[in-house]
Amino acid sequence: MNSLVRKCLSIFAFIAIPLFVLGCASKKEDIPNVTEDIKLNIGAVLKSEDGNYKLYNYDNGKYVETKENKVIIDYDKSSSNYIYVDSGKNYVVNNGNRYEIQDENYSGLKLSKGGNYISYFIDDNGLKLKIFNTNGNKEIEMKSNVSISGTLYDWYDTDTLVYYGVSNDGVNGLFTYNIKENKEELLYKINEGYLAFIKSRDDDVVFLQLTLENKREVMMINKKTKDVKLLADNVEEISDIIINKDKLYFTGKAYNNVNSLYELINNKVKRLVFDFPGTVKIEKGLEVSENGDVLFIGSSNGDLKKEQIYTYTQDGSISEIGNSSSEYVFLAYTQ
Repeated sequence: MNSLVRKCLSIFAFIAIPLFVLGCASKKEDIPNVTEDIKLNIGAVLKSEDGNYKLYNYDNGKYVETKENKVIIDYDKSSSNYIYVDSGKNYVVNNGNRYEIQDENYSGLKLSKGGNYISYFIDDNGLKLKIFNTNGNKEIEMKSNVSISGTLYDWYDTDTLVYYGVSNDGVNGLFTYNIKENKEELLYKINEGYLAFIKSRDDDVVFLQLTLENKREVMMINKKTKDVKLLADNVEEISDIIINKDKLYFTGKAYNNVNSLYELINNKVKRLVFDFPGTVKIEKGLEVSENGDVLFIGSSNGDLKKEQIYTYTQDGSISEIGNSSSEYVFLAYTQ
């Protein structure tokens, strides 16, 4: 997700209903066939209507309101597990069972690839990462020797986390933690500077590194070979990034430019949106549909209080999808 609902600036912050934070209650509630009934495509959104949020699925180039009256904020396609909000309470659903989420003041909520875990930070004399198994609602102890910087983390694969921080012996870098093996490893050592963005994708990890000379470098680590590649050195900010047919697209800002949608190819950054729409809401992130269109959220006609979903196609055309709303939020989506 995609995210917002995932993403360095979490999309959950833009849902104007109380999302009280996470941890899981010990009581299990059965909901027969609940997961079997909810099938969502990438690009699904929450739309604000009359003070409430309604769930819309993206199907064949258009948005269709779903029958499920659920405010789903994170969804895993492979398992149909998800996290949703109901009457100010938060629940995680796994294989027809739901568990209420109870911790307070959470941040960085994520559902893992495969839907087997949820993770988030709580404030416990500093941020502490908590992990729960969604099948059985058991908290998992993380035996880490790294202080994670802020909430810069993601799910590396179905059982492994990746995060930026500093180890107890002073190593600054990207680390992975395998839950099944209780094994923490250094993925990438940073000799100077720090990271401002990180996102794990199927085959690689992309991050924005800031050096002591204030250079900003978009880097990529291949998960299989562990090779590190410089993608660009003229990007000021990234809020989200996706790959589509060997091209990278991101919402953010290039040097001496504005917040927009950009393409990154052959170490060159190209701005894709100019006058239409007039504003790209970079904090909302972006998605790529199953047919290869890039989806993003913006505003036109100078009315920043009205949001619209737009599609960018491979031929460079930009079109509106559906009607405007006071707010749209992409679901955090894994597959």
